[in-house]
Amino acid sequence: MNNPISHVLQQLHDAVNRGDQDALSQCYASDATVVATPMSSSTQNQAAEEHATQRDCVDALLKFQKKFMPDHFVTTGDERVIQAGDVALVVAKLYLVPKTTPNALPCEGKRAVYVLQRDASGEWRCVIDNFFGTDLLDFA
Repeated sequence: MNNPISHVLQQLHDAVNRGDQDALSQCYASDATVVATPMSSSTQNQAAEEHATQRDCVDALLKFQKKFMPDHFVTTGDERVIQAGDVALVVAKLYLVPKTTPNALPCEGKRAVYVLQRDASGEWRCVIDNFFGTDLLDFA
């Protein structure tokens, strides 16, 4: 994991698993957006998303964790990073693994989509977090 972009995503997933608000905040840019429900990409919610903040992203992920992950933790699989200058698109496989059987083979993975941007200090931060990934097309 020498890639700094992969490192940020690993930190993000570890922070979600721990429910660590401070660590999550460090992974996101101040104007980041997270797709917390499949329907939040619809036009009816677009105005609300335009005013999303880093805090909104952290809150959305922690709510998702409490609702959908109380007995699971997220692990990552293969990922592809497409970088152009200070912007990177990442498509990654995510798996929910039961906490009671952490060594079990993961179920079918989901393809998450992230956009990261390098800030003025050279640090990579997530600006778009879409852990529903390409499945959003199924809700269009």
